[in-house]
Amino acid sequence: MLKTRLIPCILTKNELVVQSFGFNRYLPIGDVRTAIEFFVNWDVDEIVIIDIDASIKDRRPNFDLVEWAAKECFVPLTVGGGIKNLEHIQGLLNAGADKVCINSVVRDELSFITEASNMFGDQCITVSVDAVKNGEAHSIYDYQAAEELNLDVTEHLKAIEFAGAGEILLNSVDRDGSREGYDLELLKLVSSAVKIPVIALGGVGRFEHLAEAVITGGCQAVAAANIFQHVEHSTIAAKAQMLEAGLPVRLSSEVKYKNFSLDILGRPF
Repeated sequence: MLKTRLIPCILTKNELVVQSFGFNRYLPIGDVRTAIEFFVNWDVDEIVIIDIDASIKDRRPNFDLVEWAAKECFVPLTVGGGIKNLEHIQGLLNAGADKVCINSVVRDELSFITEASNMFGDQCITVSVDAVKNGEAHSIYDYQAAEELNLDVTEHLKAIEFAGAGEILLNSVDRDGSREGYDLELLKLVSSAVKIPVIALGGVGRFEHLAEAVITGGCQAVAAANIFQHVEHSTIAAKAQMLEAGLPVRLSSEVKYKNFSLDILGRPF
């Protein structure tokens, strides 16, 4: 049985780590290098770093940061933000990234996914999609223009899959920073429509929300950002909660997960 991946998502504005709330408010946390050093010493399966300002400010990916991070990381590293062409992908992979995460560049040019997958392999290509609820349906959200697009989520993600994406990072705009849990309706809709892995993102406030994305939402991996920017919210506690919920997770031999008790907030004690 495939293990459920736990993926911290580090959101940055250049090299400043931020917490995101509703895609319009950002709380500065600290330096990205400090965050990376923290996560590589904890029990995570991958790390995603996304510079959410890069494309808006026409800034290219930070290859120097990725080269430094790759030397520190002992888990797969996915990098997004500012990717506009195949040369940027090549540069990130050369710097040590294992995967790239692309978003705005593919909304109007799905052929870019095909070109990238053909050149580098679909296992390297993660497509990030931001979705917003509109009545009973969900639409694609353009974070650069801060507006909802007339694109149905299901149809758009099917097209992304057909174009050759390796996996989808699905972020809920409505749940971003809410701490109310993932949009399970959205996750079920997408995971039943595509065959490639779906990574859930957006809304985690308690660790039991992670298991819900897999058990109810049908996702193959869970990602979170804000919750991991606090000392009391360790990734080990997250995996303890996932294990307690019955999910198959990759366990570190040095950590005794079953010895954890969890308080009402999901913190270990």
